[in-house]
Amino acid sequence: MPNPRRSSAQLAISAALLATTAAAQTATIIGLPDTQNYSEFYPQIFNAQTQWIAQNAQALGIRYVSHYGDVVNHGDRIAEWNNANAAMAILDATDIPYGVTAGNHDITPSGSAGSAYIPQNFRSYFGPSRFAGRDWYRGHSPSEMSSYQVFDAHGVQFLALHIECDGALRELEWAQGILDENRDKPVFMTTHRYLQDAQDYTSGVPLVPSGRYPEIWYGIEGVYATGGIRSEEIWDWFIRRNPNILLVQCGHFHEEYRQTSVNAYGLPVHEVLADYQDDPNGGDGWLRIMTLDLGNKRIGVQSYSPTLNAFRTASESAFSLACNFSAYRSQEPVVVLQQGINGYQGTQDTWINQDQPNTSYGGSGILVSDDDTTNSIFNDRRGHALVRFDGLVGPAGVGRIPQGAQILSATLTIQVTDDIDAPSQPDFFLHQVFVPWSEGSTWNSLGNGLDGGDIGPAIARIDGDNVPNTDGMRRIDVTAVVQAWANGASNNGFAILPEIVSLKDDGIEIQSSESSNPLLRPRLEITYASDCGYSAYGENLGGANTTQLVGLGFPSVGGTIEVTSLNVASNLAVTAASLASTSAPLLGGFLLIDPALIIDVQFGKAHRVLPVPDSPVFADLELFLQSAVLDATQPSGLALSNGVRAKVCR
Repeated sequence: MPNPRRSSAQLAISAALLATTAAAQTATIIGLPDTQNYSEFYPQIFNAQTQWIAQNAQALGIRYVSHYGDVVNHGDRIAEWNNANAAMAILDATDIPYGVTAGNHDITPSGSAGSAYIPQNFRSYFGPSRFAGRDWYRGHSPSEMSSYQVFDAHGVQFLALHIECDGALRELEWAQGILDENRDKPVFMTTHRYLQDAQDYTSGVPLVPSGRYPEIWYGIEGVYATGGIRSEEIWDWFIRRNPNILLVQCGHFHEEYRQTSVNAYGLPVHEVLADYQDDPNGGDGWLRIMTLDLGNKRIGVQSYSPTLNAFRTASESAFSLACNFSAYRSQEPVVVLQQGINGYQGTQDTWINQDQPNTSYGGSGILVSDDDTTNSIFNDRRGHALVRFDGLVGPAGVGRIPQGAQILSATLTIQVTDDIDAPSQPDFFLHQVFVPWSEGSTWNSLGNGLDGGDIGPAIARIDGDNVPNTDGMRRIDVTAVVQAWANGASNNGFAILPEIVSLKDDGIEIQSSESSNPLLRPRLEITYASDCGYSAYGENLGGANTTQLVGLGFPSVGGTIEVTSLNVASNLAVTAASLASTSAPLLGGFLLIDPALIIDVQFGKAHRVLPVPDSPVFADLELFLQSAVLDATQPSGLALSNGVRAKVCR
């Protein structure tokens, strides 16, 4: 490996560049790869890492810290947990947002697959109780082994997601709900074991190519978390299906490696590995500095050691990733309906079988569409699949989208688990259904299946052959149909019918809403136009109104109203929310909210979080917010902001 350290001149240049970018429209994320050896043998190195972060937080504009897992070497040794706790407590004192991933050494006695699963110490030291009262810590999975945080950078709010090692379905089901509710935020995801760099680690003589952990290795190494899945499954079932995940980072495997994949929405996803545990002194204190340059649409990555005061120079250590951050966040509300995710229980699906005309299949884990369910050369016994999403349109508390809303896009996603055997086999077609049906419906109860006036013309052709053979996902544009439902048409869902081809009797099986894998159940994503959200007013007034107040994310029922002041002289502020706006002279500037209708005042940080109760009565509520920030350059000692109107989304 090339010498990872730079000369003193190079070091000075890099430091100057870091300082320059921090002053521009950039923000910094720090990655802490596996610290297991520090917690056992070199606690002073772990302390040096977090102390360096704390000391450079302001100069580098550090907004977030992500720990890649393997916090300790032995999950059952309290002394190691105490060392890790002391190091991370340095960050607690600064209130820099951070998240911690559970690695295999954190959930087993020694990091060995097949040994006892002991998550209790991770939960005790780095579970939700540690972050009580931190407004940037937004939640955790039911197991308390995965979590998410939010941080903002120059008015853009990001979400950081930490998933327990091996991403058990219970963790990803929870995480899917979080990402569905936060489509307005680009996402940085961290999990512990995901990538490997066999080609570099074995000097270019790999048994497997570098990339995601290969299936053959799981046969040797196994999985660590109870219910854990493989990295290819994490990619296929979760990462590529979420348009707001822009970067996945991981540790576990001693190397540096990166690759870029394309998700189901055509967006690049950067996948990055960093782990230095086999270096001298348990890793020599190497960490990752990631500079988010929003203006130039890039992420600059450097590898630095506070204990060596050195940078690594290899191309795998210092590089730049192109990233159009705005492409990973929706500017309009997004509604996602998938059985069991975020409590949604409105999916109805079944299939009807001409060969068993009085049998209902509403409780089946699969849906069948087939031109002959008996595969007979003498008969064609058809199978028709049906799926519907109830509770779609209506007033707040009843429907997910308002009556008459403009539908910007709507996509139905299904998973084909048993495809046709050859490309020459029949195609399949999606239709709008015009007649009522239920999960108890049968071929006969629907009048000899679906035909004629029961369904509309084909909306889309569905390929029955998985290409490649492992890819069963189908995404279908259904915008026109959902718009019709929003305009008042009856929602009787969709049908998937086979093409009838003589002597071609193969069909497809689709995961249903009863599937044991919640991530692969039928899914409907809808983006619609709305006037909810944030809008600024009273800008460019001059005088004492010198600070910029911006809204973050979408204000929503059951969510939050969040505002932050940009480019301020102090982080100390008072923020007030009123039910009406006004314009009146105040402290050399203008008061832009009605003081008689103020309902909330907070003294403290320039970042304000106001929870919105989870009740439909708060849908469409309007609040008007303004901040005053300590500023010694103003005659009154306070700088006023513009006003922000927040209209709560349903």
